[in-house]
Amino acid sequence: MRLTLKTREQVLLSIFFLIIAFFLVFFAEMLLPFSETINFDVISQSVRIYRARQKQKEIFAAYAKLKQKVKFKEDEFALTLAKTETPIESNFYAVVNLLSNTLFLKKQDLVINEFKISAGRGDTLIAPWGKKWVFETPTGVLRVLRKIKNPIWYKPDWAFLEAKESIPPPNSPKRLVRGILGDYALDLGGGIMLHGTPYEHLLGQRVSHGCIRLPKEGIKTLYDSMPLGGKVYIFGK
Repeated sequence: MRLTLKTREQVLLSIFFLIIAFFLVFFAEMLLPFSETINFDVISQSVRIYRARQKQKEIFAAYAKLKQKVKFKEDEFALTLAKTETPIESNFYAVVNLLSNTLFLKKQDLVINEFKISAGRGDTLIAPWGKKWVFETPTGVLRVLRKIKNPIWYKPDWAFLEAKESIPPPNSPKRLVRGILGDYALDLGGGIMLHGTPYEHLLGQRVSHGCIRLPKEGIKTLYDSMPLGGKVYIFGK
């Protein structure tokens, strides 16, 4: 007796599902002992994985808070040290105009140099777990807390989120990036720096995540001229 087209389709579909079921059982047996395969609880395993991920997020959040406290204490100590080590005869200071994306190096009332900069772009990034970053350059009077040659960028969580990459552990070597901050950096505290950039074609635009980027000759001039404790006036938000 010849099978109808519909019957043949049903038979083939049944055979297909049997083959799929066979492979599922086969791979389950390869991955788990037979007794564990039978008792494998998908819901329990899913709950366990969810809890483990939540615990990992809590650990990262606690580490971020601790790192922020340590950074605050380091900045506080550096500021105290910078004030005591500032040469009395040095009158160099910097003025940053965010409206025109310009930095002026001044000595008393005289403008020594003028450089195009890139400041914070002013937008916000929110992580899936609720943490928020606002990428803007603070205004006010800041001081040079540290002067760094050949700075290494510690890539923060938001940078991995922006790149749609998985976030590595805090001590991962993936977080250490050379060259992105140029040859010199002046740390102003709170994660804000004056530094060089490989993206000099973007100078004059507000494209940074809060730091102030300068051309190569600009950051070298500031590094040589600005003393520890030197003031940086930022306005024009």
